[in-house]
Amino acid sequence: MFTTSIKYTLAASCVLALAGCGGGGGGATASAPEAPVTPATPAAFTLSVEVDGVAASPDASGRYVVRPGQSVAVRSNHDATWSGNDLGSGVTRTERDTGNAQWISRFANPSPGAPGSYRLTAGASGGRTLTLDFTVQTGDYRNGEYMLYAANGTRQKLTINFDTATYSTTDGTGGVESGTLTAPAGPATDWTVHSARIAGFNAASLRSLGDTIVGALPFRVPSAAPGTFAVYPFIATRAFLLSANRLDGVFNRLQIQYLTGGGRQSAISQLGVFDGGTVMKQCSHLTIHEIDTCPAASVVTSRLEPDPDNSGLWLMKHPTTNALMGRIGIAEINGEKIYLSGGASPSDGSQLLSIGLPSQTRVPTFTSSGWSTDGTLDSVVATPTTYDIDHDTGAISTHNLTLNTISPPGLHLLSDGTQHYFMIRSQTLELAVAARNSTLRPGFLHIGVLH
Repeated sequence: MFTTSIKYTLAASCVLALAGCGGGGGGATASAPEAPVTPATPAAFTLSVEVDGVAASPDASGRYVVRPGQSVAVRSNHDATWSGNDLGSGVTRTERDTGNAQWISRFANPSPGAPGSYRLTAGASGGRTLTLDFTVQTGDYRNGEYMLYAANGTRQKLTINFDTATYSTTDGTGGVESGTLTAPAGPATDWTVHSARIAGFNAASLRSLGDTIVGALPFRVPSAAPGTFAVYPFIATRAFLLSANRLDGVFNRLQIQYLTGGGRQSAISQLGVFDGGTVMKQCSHLTIHEIDTCPAASVVTSRLEPDPDNSGLWLMKHPTTNALMGRIGIAEINGEKIYLSGGASPSDGSQLLSIGLPSQTRVPTFTSSGWSTDGTLDSVVATPTTYDIDHDTGAISTHNLTLNTISPPGLHLLSDGTQHYFMIRSQTLELAVAARNSTLRPGFLHIGVLH
């Protein structure tokens, strides 16, 4: 075997050397060199465009026409770099989710009378570039559709037009409610809502926070006779995080639940999203724990996967049975995350609203204005030890509460000695909910916007 290997090696050397190994005698013929390998031609570099989730095509001039506030997604079949230019028109863009294979943004046109322009250039390997031109029409950036989470325990679609001062909500059954808006006057910041469903004192109003709208609107009263409406607070957003790897975080969550047999209750807990947005853990213990110290038997774990029917939402799936446990969304308001979940519970059909803010220590000194499930307009003054809230129903009632910072970080206990509430805040919002099994104000929720 050893001899055979040497012979094979020598023979191979003779072929490669062409003129060697025994000197060219015996009529040996040299082998021709192998043909060079031609590199594979890379696949064509292409881009596709979607506007509000629908495939878009350019107009006759080769430009994509969009309205301010619409979600524009450009996807590449190769890793790409992206650069943009407003071509002197003043058009600006709000980043949604841009990476190597996609560019997702919203445009704003500051001009009230003339369309604007935006040129997007995508670059791929080998010096290849493609350019897309957009025409951005005139109009208010805030116009469009939002996912709305209402304090009557429903998830709905909000369609709003600040140019025409109109809005509509569409519930899960397809029912539509519409109304008009009055623009704020003077230093006020809230738009007043007008609807045939509002009777008596009108606490319905709303405030825009970029790609999120917070306020109160008339919605159906759960478990009441058909056609019964009341004004409830809501949070509506189109600022959902679209990539799983951006979801991770720990949140203090306040929840209200409308029981199928009637009645309302609240729950306060901590939850976390981990492992690149693929796993969620909730502490279901009646005692409020940080998720890291929650008793193992009280940790509810679910697997997260994209909701195929709702961009920006995520399905909660049981890790072993794959049963649907709920839907969540995580959005950003002023750079801070907010956890949102609402609608009918897959387990028992009860209606829920859950709102979570990041668990982090903040000095609870602020003033705010907002709304409550009692149909009130609220004003709050908070200090490190007090929380005073005025409820306006045409007459002002004041509720003076002590404030104590407790665990987990970012959670505060409010009390007047008889009634107890829990409060959380971010740099933009503050929320307070009645303690679980409160007998005086079960399931009470207040949502405020910080001044």
